[in-house]
Amino acid sequence: MSEEHRRTVEAGYDRIAERYLATKDPQDPLTLAALEELARYLPPGAAVLDLGCGAGVPVTRWLVERGFAVTGVDLSERQLELARRLAPGATFVKSDMSELSLAPETFGAVVAFYSIIHVPREEHPALLADIYRWLEPGGSLLATLALTDFEGEESDWEGWGAAMRWSHYGGETNLGLLRAAGFDIRYAEPRTGKGVGDESETWLWVLARKPTTEQRRSGA
Repeated sequence: MSEEHRRTVEAGYDRIAERYLATKDPQDPLTLAALEELARYLPPGAAVLDLGCGAGVPVTRWLVERGFAVTGVDLSERQLELARRLAPGATFVKSDMSELSLAPETFGAVVAFYSIIHVPREEHPALLADIYRWLEPGGSLLATLALTDFEGEESDWEGWGAAMRWSHYGGETNLGLLRAAGFDIRYAEPRTGKGVGDESETWLWVLARKPTTEQRRSGA
């Protein structure tokens, strides 16, 4: 990620952290249902990596409260300050997710809600390959991805006085990138829920799996 791109995203979320948090529903039914399904594939106490954890609500906090060992990663220091207060028990790291250096097969699951869309899309294949490598065999990726192609910047996102940058491919390309990284798709479907503003938003909700060693050997 270029320094200019990184600074736009980082400074934007630093500036709007509290207002962005206020848009989050701790009981959001779409998010909690997806997390409940993910949890069915995880052993108790599994390590989970939350990429773009923001202020930790609802995702990081939900995972911590269910006994998972959560590591949250975010570019915004202000978001992380909120997350440390709102999701105590998690470990937090300030980093560009595309530059993380983590040991292979460390996590039972990786979650990425509305975050990969801020990484330059030409870096998505490498990021997905990293996620695949960080997952244990049989581990899961739960992510919200875009349904349409877009790359650009908004100078005053939601009228909050902060610039923001997005970069993503459409749904079919995203699924192709996941499969190219080695993932099996458990589900991938458009789901509509409350957006950042007053209008609803539709995203591609994906639960993907890294095959076990036995499955890779057998080609299953």
